[in-house]
Amino acid sequence: MNKDKFIIVIEYAWILMAVFCLAAGIYYHNKIGINRAWMVYAMSVISLGMFGVRRMQRKNAEKRKNRFK
Repeated sequence: MNKDKFIIVIEYAWILMAVFCLAAGIYYHNKIGINRAWMVYAMSVISLGMFGVRRMQRKNAEKRKNRFK
């Protein structure tokens, strides 16, 4: 697997992690309450942030790569 495809796979892994954490947060919120589910919600927000950061890094790397061609 080349580096460009690996970066895209990692990017989508972050978005999948965010969706999974959001679903788990909703489940735990209904099951045991917000007192213990807030950390799962926080992990979802952090995963979304990491997705955004990785996406910006990939877009900037693509721009640099295309600029020097």
